[in-house]
Amino acid sequence: MRIALARLLLSKPSLLLLDEPSNHLDSSARDWLGKYIANYDGSVVLVSHDVSLMNAGVNNIAEITGSSLIEYRSCSYANYKEEKLFRAQTAHSEYIRNLEEAARLQAFVDKFGASATKAKSAQSRVKMLEKMKKEGKLDPPPLAVTANVRIPELVLPTPPKPNGEHLLTLKDATIGYDPNEAPLLANISLKIPRGMKLLLRGPNGAGKSTLLKALRGNVPTMIQSGERIENDRLHLGTFTQDLAQELDPEARAVDLVTAYARQGDMGDITVTDEAARSVLGRLNLGGEKPLRKVAALSGGEKARVALGMFALKPSNLLMLDEPSNHLDVGCIEGLARALSGWGGKDGAVVVISHDREFCDKVGFTHVGTVMNGKLLLEQRPLRESDWEQYDIGAANAKLA
Repeated sequence: MRIALARLLLSKPSLLLLDEPSNHLDSSARDWLGKYIANYDGSVVLVSHDVSLMNAGVNNIAEITGSSLIEYRSCSYANYKEEKLFRAQTAHSEYIRNLEEAARLQAFVDKFGASATKAKSAQSRVKMLEKMKKEGKLDPPPLAVTANVRIPELVLPTPPKPNGEHLLTLKDATIGYDPNEAPLLANISLKIPRGMKLLLRGPNGAGKSTLLKALRGNVPTMIQSGERIENDRLHLGTFTQDLAQELDPEARAVDLVTAYARQGDMGDITVTDEAARSVLGRLNLGGEKPLRKVAALSGGEKARVALGMFALKPSNLLMLDEPSNHLDVGCIEGLARALSGWGGKDGAVVVISHDREFCDKVGFTHVGTVMNGKLLLEQRPLRESDWEQYDIGAANAKLA
């Protein structure tokens, strides 16, 4: 995808059509792309849920809600939110005034409609009422005008209590895919205690996803030397950037969520289709959409199905790889809020993400920088400099 994007940008067309271009880009590339779009000598049509990219690169917004398209001209994403609120308040106030005027007209008709002296005036008010109805002035404002971004009320299950302090440990691990080639990561030691919220950051290709796969342990041969030690009561939940694309296209969305929630040692065989549909509904996938086959869903809807599967099964260690890819703004914030309030003293979270808006809301306790085959772990919250372009020389010196 990054190669295709680079090829497109180098061709410098008069009109750029970009669909979620920041997916799979690291933070420095996202920052560069935002500046590039803002200064592009041509027109750009961008589909995106990346708030930072939209704030940096756009000057007009068209919102699609239901079957309506509403334009917001000459505004950034931040200005759009303010303008949307202003339009909603204005539309609501006008609607209330129209209802009050209609009630006043109807009261006059009811009182004087049968009066010989006021019949003409009453008939005039009847015509005024009919005109208001015909012009739609008594209809509620359309959803596209009034609806704020819906934030899903995602509640993650309470984490099962583990034994001891650490949920998972890597000790002097050498990690790679092919033992005949140089490892991608070397001498990696990492302890994940209860209560940790760890963000793994670093440029693309540094090995963040590789490290996460090694932590998950689903490919044992990846750890070529060293140890992976897990708590005997570890219950791992994972959400990866490719999970939505791996769903069975012929299965119904609700069936996938129900089946996943029932399987495994923490599965609950009593989970019903209604419970699965309730979770999907909270993720803005309601109505008859859960009954559709996955093949009939959009990329964003598939991501919500995968998130629904992730959200129903109790875990005490959550691992998420670029979870905001393919999710809309509301779902991204809903997931961030859920992770922020989850875990307590028993659960831990490990996340790979380059989405600043998402990361700022999670409340990370630790930051791990992956670069040049090493991991630098720091116990601290995120800071402004984490979103600046990666200084390879400074990072290398610190890691050394």
